[in-house]
Amino acid sequence: MRRAWQRIANVSRSLYARIVFVYLAGLLLLSVTAAWVAVSQFEQLGREWQQRTQIDLADNLAQIMREPLGAGPDSPAAHRAAERILSINPAVSLYLLDAEGRVVGNYAEPGCSANARVPVGTLEDLLADEPMLPVLLNAPCSHRDSVFSVAPVRFGAAARPGYLLAVLDAGARMSMFAMLRTSSITRTLLIAGTLAVVLAGALGLLLFALLTRRFRKLTAAVERFAVGDYGQRIAPGRADEIGHLSRAFNDMAATIEAQLDALRENDRQRRELVANLSHDFRTPLTSLRGYAEQLRKADNLPAETRQAHLAAILANADRLTRLARQLSTLARVDAFERPLGVDTFSLAELIHDIVGKFRPQALEARVELVIDCAPTLPAVAADLALIDRVLANLLDNAVAATPAGGTVRVCAHATGSRVEVAVVDTGIGLSADELTLVTQRFYRTPASRRNGEGSGLGLSIVDEICARHGTRLRLQSTPGAGTRAAFDLPIA
Repeated sequence: MRRAWQRIANVSRSLYARIVFVYLAGLLLLSVTAAWVAVSQFEQLGREWQQRTQIDLADNLAQIMREPLGAGPDSPAAHRAAERILSINPAVSLYLLDAEGRVVGNYAEPGCSANARVPVGTLEDLLADEPMLPVLLNAPCSHRDSVFSVAPVRFGAAARPGYLLAVLDAGARMSMFAMLRTSSITRTLLIAGTLAVVLAGALGLLLFALLTRRFRKLTAAVERFAVGDYGQRIAPGRADEIGHLSRAFNDMAATIEAQLDALRENDRQRRELVANLSHDFRTPLTSLRGYAEQLRKADNLPAETRQAHLAAILANADRLTRLARQLSTLARVDAFERPLGVDTFSLAELIHDIVGKFRPQALEARVELVIDCAPTLPAVAADLALIDRVLANLLDNAVAATPAGGTVRVCAHATGSRVEVAVVDTGIGLSADELTLVTQRFYRTPASRRNGEGSGLGLSIVDEICARHGTRLRLQSTPGAGTRAAFDLPIA
């Protein structure tokens, strides 16, 4: 029972219940108002019809009362004539008024005050050529608004001017209203109105149920989304407000789901980063410690062996330095809240500087470095430090992947409003599968894993820097023939 009451309470607080309550209350108010107006106008129409059909009644009665009124308003002849008229039509109340509207002859209600007066203006309104019916008069004795007929007459021996007033519905208003309530027309209108109200109410309830059903579906989807079902989507349906809301929810859900996927991917990469960093730092550190221990313990090592140990220590230190520098660059690229620096610089000069730094490494590896760049190359707009890192990483990879006797070519050419930069080597190349993986963080090719070189961060850093500059890293490679890595920058 308590659960049932709780369910009823929940329904009563729902949007559907509120809409239905407002609709039914408005429909009831409208129905009562319409019924009141209809009854009032029906009664008014009845009065208008009665006055229109009886508007000449007073003229006809004045013809009958002319001679009796000549003897005086209270003469026996006048009273006998009035009694004959009232015996034929007892619903009529007959009064004789003077020119100022005072009652000088009361032939309907003997107890009426002789000082009763009616406004002459109202009488003249009905005597106009085209009166606006119904014209109502406050009856002299009953003091109720009534329809009437009036005619100008003269009375008494002096032929004084006055009015003969015939009140048509005196004392009959309530009976007329009762008749309207019980008439077939009223009953038909009442039944038709009731059916119309019931039908409108039923159609309204059905319409609101259909409208709120879409809201309930939207609410259910939001609730499921809130508990972790991030794949929830809603069919927008019609292009109305609910459809727009559904599409907005779908867009929001897609954005949140993508953000959650990105967070999961970042978390996975973070764990992978920790694991890879542990390995990449542990290997050279272990080697450094081993060589340092040997140098500390063995004072009589041959000079050649000592130099070999020192060279190994320096090589491992250089590897740690490169790894730390790449991690620093990666952290800078990942710091999206930091605005991208926009510098205007000569790309040709930057290429010559970077190639000059790598010439010793290339000479040691017996790899030829070639620059294919016009001195008149236009300046570009980009983050100078990050583009420096891009070129350094691409050259480092190219020299490392190129066997002795090979060539690494750095090309830069203006194409339209941009400058394309390409680093082309004649190295071992990459397979199609490797091309799709080399830009992932910490991915190392089988060759790199075999010789223990590389950190798997170089091309990942290049790809992310290019993306931040609104371009992309384009890789083309043929196994055994070499690799081409290219990107473009806007001309300043």
